[in-house]
Amino acid sequence: MDMDGDWPLPRLNALFKVDRRPAGSSLSKASSIASTFSSLATPVVADAVQRARELSTNSDVEGFHQLRVAFRKLRALYWAYSPYLGEEVTVQATEEFKRLAAVAGETRDWDIVGDLLKAAQESGASIDLLVAAAREKRAQAVLHSQTMIKSDHVEAFLNEVVLRAQSSLQSRCDDLPIRAFAEERVRSAQRALQKRSRRAARVEASHEEDLHDVRKAGKKLRYLLEFFQPVIKGGHGRAIKELTAVQNKLGAFNDIAASETLIRSTSFDEVPPEVVQASLQWLREQKCRRMQAASRRVRFIAG
Repeated sequence: MDMDGDWPLPRLNALFKVDRRPAGSSLSKASSIASTFSSLATPVVADAVQRARELSTNSDVEGFHQLRVAFRKLRALYWAYSPYLGEEVTVQATEEFKRLAAVAGETRDWDIVGDLLKAAQESGASIDLLVAAAREKRAQAVLHSQTMIKSDHVEAFLNEVVLRAQSSLQSRCDDLPIRAFAEERVRSAQRALQKRSRRAARVEASHEEDLHDVRKAGKKLRYLLEFFQPVIKGGHGRAIKELTAVQNKLGAFNDIAASETLIRSTSFDEVPPEVVQASLQWLREQKCRRMQAASRRVRFIAG
């Protein structure tokens, strides 16, 4: 999508000041659906803008990761409010969040590949040439991410979509209370996670796609619980911890699976094919172990 073409860029202003408080910390049960959207979105947007600025001049590993997380949280938030935002507003915003997260993720993906290849080296795999090539690919990804993620464009885009969403919500649900709405959206995310978990657990050997679907559904639910925890019944602190533990297992498996796919799809002109194959063999062995651990977690939550 052409950001400049689809979204008229407004004049930059000081709408999004950096706010390190957790999103949702200022919510109350008396808040309306419309007012809570701004309270939840603003800290996440401010964090994304700040990280985009910082990444324009450096290639911090954690910075790219947290920028991708911020865009994922915004996608979850727009999904939560989609019944009142409408399909057009939701789709246009979330597709761009997805694209920006993917651009930020390019560097992060090569960081993960690099860490895994170093572990393979330490276990005795002779893949020195591939490790060096992966470092070069990571450097190229940094340049591409920095070129594609311009902080002024990111700020202007986020300014525009959040203001548009806020205007839509104020016209549709400005006086509706937040609690019942938040609880219904959390239940909907819980049902989606349960459905995907049961599908993944039905077969003895889970498929990668099924585990990936569980991981995405779990992230969405965790983000919504973190957003709405101050206004929904029951606290859900324990549920957030359990979801985080599940995500860690699924994330460890996803790192292996995604790294295998990335290496397979990349051309390494200076690396002999047998070196690439040695790395893929090591990854396959690790993937089997991590898939078993992830599948056990999924069967646990499915039950």
